[in-house]
Amino acid sequence: MADGDVDVLTFRRLLRQAREHRDRAELDAAAVSFGQAMDLWRDSPLLDVPALHNHPKVSALSAERVTAALEFAEVAESLGRHELVLSPLRAITQVERLHERAHARLMIALAGCGEQAAALEVFGGISRRLVDDLGVSPGPELVDAQLHVLRQGVDGAVEIRTSGAPAEPGTGAPTAPRELPPVVPGFVGRTGLIDALVRDVVGRRPQPILISGCGGIGKSALAVKAAWQAAHHFPDGQFYLNLHGSTPDLEPLDPLRSLGRLLRSLGVDRAAVPTDVDEAAAQFRSRTAGRRMLFVFDNVLDVRQVRALLPASPTCGVIVTSRRTLAALEGRVPYELEVLPEEDCRALLTRHAADPATGPATGPATGPDDIEAQNAVARQCAYLPLALSIAAARLSVRPAWTWRTLADRLAEEGRRLTELELEDRAVRASLMVGYRDLDPAQARMFRCMSLLGVTELGVDTAAALAGLPATTAEDLLDQLTEAHLVQTAAPGRYCVHDLARLFARELAAEHDPPEERRRAVLRALHDGLAVARDASRQVIPVAVWRTTLGPATTPGAGPGFRDRQEVYAWVDAEAAQLPAVLGSAAALGADDLVTALSAALFFPLYERGRWRELWEVSETGAAAADRLGEPHHRAVTHGDLGYVLADLGRLDDALVHLKVSLAQHRQTGNRRGEAAQLDRLGVVHSRLGRFAEAVGHFRLSIDLESGQGNRYGEAITLTNLGLTYLRGGDPEAAVTALCDALSGTREIEDLVGTAIALGYLAEAHRRMGRHQESERYFRMALDADRAADDLGSCTEARHWWGLGLVHRALGAEDRARECRRNAVTILHDLRLISAGERSRIEAGDDPGTPDVILRNL
Repeated sequence: MADGDVDVLTFRRLLRQAREHRDRAELDAAAVSFGQAMDLWRDSPLLDVPALHNHPKVSALSAERVTAALEFAEVAESLGRHELVLSPLRAITQVERLHERAHARLMIALAGCGEQAAALEVFGGISRRLVDDLGVSPGPELVDAQLHVLRQGVDGAVEIRTSGAPAEPGTGAPTAPRELPPVVPGFVGRTGLIDALVRDVVGRRPQPILISGCGGIGKSALAVKAAWQAAHHFPDGQFYLNLHGSTPDLEPLDPLRSLGRLLRSLGVDRAAVPTDVDEAAAQFRSRTAGRRMLFVFDNVLDVRQVRALLPASPTCGVIVTSRRTLAALEGRVPYELEVLPEEDCRALLTRHAADPATGPATGPATGPDDIEAQNAVARQCAYLPLALSIAAARLSVRPAWTWRTLADRLAEEGRRLTELELEDRAVRASLMVGYRDLDPAQARMFRCMSLLGVTELGVDTAAALAGLPATTAEDLLDQLTEAHLVQTAAPGRYCVHDLARLFARELAAEHDPPEERRRAVLRALHDGLAVARDASRQVIPVAVWRTTLGPATTPGAGPGFRDRQEVYAWVDAEAAQLPAVLGSAAALGADDLVTALSAALFFPLYERGRWRELWEVSETGAAAADRLGEPHHRAVTHGDLGYVLADLGRLDDALVHLKVSLAQHRQTGNRRGEAAQLDRLGVVHSRLGRFAEAVGHFRLSIDLESGQGNRYGEAITLTNLGLTYLRGGDPEAAVTALCDALSGTREIEDLVGTAIALGYLAEAHRRMGRHQESERYFRMALDADRAADDLGSCTEARHWWGLGLVHRALGAEDRARECRRNAVTILHDLRLISAGERSRIEAGDDPGTPDVILRNL
């Protein structure tokens, strides 16, 4: 028989669900399950069988009902939803006429609904029955409830004492304080983290569980949520103390004041609280010894502030929150809090934008436009719960706004921090608390981190901005990390979220003269240019001319790049920040630096497959060259922009820029540059299916390269010519051209060019149905990728994909799937395909070839 067939089984199942929700501090869900469980009751069990009324099992079932109703009442009180329990409590008190706790809970619920007179009538009725039937006066539960009703304190939490929990003599304080604040409305996510926190606060007591993180990341909300879930493990009391270590306009509590509050909560008279810290701490340890108590010390400034507050008894649990990592706190169990994932951000926004009476202000974000707008709001709020809740609250009181309206307002960096203010809550104020704790050197380093407009930078860049030795800069950055104004992204790299960056930029404008800020940015740009030029020389040594465009630089202080893989690691670390770096240079009017950086970065970014970042870099470089008006700068930057646009599939736009480059090279008489642009134009025409025009451009380019003895450029063009023949349906001509290209690349020891030519030869044989030969060439191409130190590149991905097609044609599906997996892993790492496309390809037996590979076949 299923649970749903018997009411009592359904009742118990719903009761289990309700308690599980309650223990996880999911009070709304708990209330629903409690309500459903109580709705199953119509009257006392087996009411129509008088002979069984006093049977032990019937009595036990009635007791289950009473216990459930009382637990439901506690949850309803925490939610401020007293009306939910009026009906079940009234039903129970009609049967349990002398049950003091049930009557006390009914009184609290009635008062909470504004029915103080009815609540006092309940008190009068049970008082008379107790005297008449038992000859006793109302117990402490009823007395507490009566006092509460008379004071009309329905908004505060009520601790109803049981007869077994007397107050401390002379204090009136209950022996089991319940001081936890309510769970933050609209709390979302962090489920696994909460479970881990509860396990540790229970299992590792009395070690302090430390939740640290930057301001506004949700440390306090998480601590309270976890404390509620763990509360039933600590029946002797749950204590909450805000130490105001980072509260705007409030001084942090000193240890003696904190101990005084704790001791008073434990029932000590104010006059009896010791005035010596050590004595007070000793008395605190004595009063907590052997008692199962939970302490939440929120908003701690430093170790000194909290050390004396720690109980010694292994029966006590402790949760500490702080913006600092508190490394000197003995026995700490650290939890470094991260920002919310995008999905949780959307859930938080939707909940906080809801009007309790009418629901979501703009309706749930279900359409693609709303979801994208919410994602934009999340990015602009740096995925921080404080910023997200403020933004959503502003939306909730502006009916004319949509999610897109909010996103557009937050998109303006100059006003974003002002937008994120609401009454007594503000992101700027939260950040200012942490900033005021810094010494002058730390404060200056924090301001310097905003000057390039990036969210992540390395030690050398930070040192250049601050004009300091790298070791000094790293020490300061580590101190800022300890204060959670800066985060460690990787060894030697530090990041600052967008809102902190904007705050630091405001401070820099206020405290640092414009010329000093300009010099700082120029130092960093010149250092960055030296590194980019070193990377370019390492990746394409024959293009050394790229390192001479623009101002001269001195070699960097570091040892330089030793191989291509080191360059790729640097590119992967820096690529996302480079467009902002060039934007900072352009904002200073340093167009010569912009074009120099653009030229030096081209091959490191291109060969690594970071084409989207390269597009932004090249676009900024071309605009700067146009402002300079210098033909050589325009030729290089427009050629680079056209080339990357072609690889991104924007072929018509690519033609425009490549033609500008070709004209500028011809104007300056740069024959090698002219040949390169003819080759690039041929590539675009080939992709457009204009094969005759493509072959014509390639032939002109080959003649120019051959005439200048440029075997490197000639081999590149022969490779592109072979690929064009392949696209045009002439694989035999393709093989001839590609063999010529391969001969050239091997002659000049161009390992990357060799790998590319071998890959296209493999593809030609595949299309001719020569699968064994194709497999041999693809394996040679992959060996060449390794020899060229070009692993993890788009070229290697293309070769894995081609080999997978060959294996599939040969019936080796497992090998084919493995090759496809290798290819899409690389493409996803390069951000050339989405996570969704990667999953689709890995899951399918016959997935289509990704566009990024098709464009190069």
